[in-house]
Amino acid sequence: MNSQAPDLQTQMDFIEKSIPLDKDFLIFGHSLGCLLALRLAEKHACSKMILVAGWDFNDLTKEHQSFWKTPINHTIIKQHVKQSICISSDADFFVSRFQSEEMTKRLNGTYIQIKGAGHFTTEYGITKIPELLPLI
Repeated sequence: MNSQAPDLQTQMDFIEKSIPLDKDFLIFGHSLGCLLALRLAEKHACSKMILVAGWDFNDLTKEHQSFWKTPINHTIIKQHVKQSICISSDADFFVSRFQSEEMTKRLNGTYIQIKGAGHFTTEYGITKIPELLPLI
């Protein structure tokens, strides 16, 4: 799989064939993986969705356009997902607090901000996010 230009359908097919997607599963996404999580939630009911450093609108680069062939259907997602939690950092240079808060509103979710976590990657010194454990 090309990690520089991932294909949404390839990833969806892999997940749908490999994981039992029943109403009790948890969807977790980080960054571009949040769009994958949202696309899964459009198709499958689940107990919880946790989105870290994510967004839900079309400002994608050319390499990521397969994730945005249609707008996100928030109405269907709200019907499929019992609880949505959106997490951002006050120091993320890719996804702003505003973007995460607006996505949270569209999902009728819970917003959590973690101070100083950047984009939640090792580049920002993040190897663990202990704040997530109580949410799982």
